[in-house]
Amino acid sequence: MPRLFIGIGLPGAYRQSLNPLIKSLSGLTDASVNWSRPDAWHLTLKFLGETDEARIPAVKAALTAVDFTAFTLRAGGAGAFPDARRPKVLWLGLAEGGDQAATLARSIEDALAAVGIPREKKPFRPHLTLGRVRKPAPGDWTPVLDSAAAHKWPSFTVSLFTFWQSALAPEGAIHTPLAEFVAK
Repeated sequence: MPRLFIGIGLPGAYRQSLNPLIKSLSGLTDASVNWSRPDAWHLTLKFLGETDEARIPAVKAALTAVDFTAFTLRAGGAGAFPDARRPKVLWLGLAEGGDQAATLARSIEDALAAVGIPREKKPFRPHLTLGRVRKPAPGDWTPVLDSAAAHKWPSFTVSLFTFWQSALAPEGAIHTPLAEFVAK
């Protein structure tokens, strides 16, 4: 079964800035972290997981009905899930566009619920994953998060979202776009 998700692709300026940022962040910790790759970096709006291939046409049709207006997005701030004392995920927040991204995610949830895709149990928290901590190291994560938060990101216009298939591979997930949905 294909592994599916819906998200916002990031512009070249973001992807080009990721490797230098990660290089500096990885020098601040001895923990084992699987860092995000520039070619796969995105903002997830809805993760479907493994989904019966027969459901893909209904998902595409439902997403066609999602009505949204283009909006400005800019990364800013940083944090960790579940928290900075024992992080499992390191992330960038949104300095601009967080409310609009949340509204879009809710619209996607509503559209997909109508075709039998279960709603998320946790509230949507817009973020850009920097890395997943695989083997924590003792120490203070504040320098890592402060350094990530200090990076200046440009604003960009979100004028579409993408329905992706994600294939897991040893070098990381490979994302293949299945369809794009443009702002009205």
